[in-house]
Amino acid sequence: MTQKLYLQWQQCKQANPWLLPRLAEMARELKQCGHDRYGIGGLFEVLRWETRYSTGDLGLKVNNNHRAFAARDLMDQFPDLKGFFKLREQKAHGNFGQIH
Repeated sequence: MTQKLYLQWQQCKQANPWLLPRLAEMARELKQCGHDRYGIGGLFEVLRWETRYSTGDLGLKVNNNHRAFAARDLMDQFPDLKGFFKLREQKAHGNFGQIH
C-alpha cells in the first residue's frame, strides 16, 4: 500500500509541476509572518480552496495520504524550509510515508 501511495505521489507531482513551488511559496509567507512551524495539511486545504475555480470543481485533487511525502519533498528541495514541518518517523525497509 505505501509503495502505491509513493508512486501516486510521484504521478501527482508530475501532473502538477507547480504544486511544490506553490507550497514552498506559501510556507515562506508563513515564515515571514513569524511562524517557525506549520502543518502541511493546512497548506493542502488552502490550495484546494485557491484552485476550486481553475479546476472547475472542488479544487486540487491530491490525496491526503500524500501530505507526508509533500512535507519531506519540500524540506529536501527547499533548504530554507528544513524543519518547518513536523514529521513522524517513517517505518524502516522502504515503507514510504507510513507513520507510527
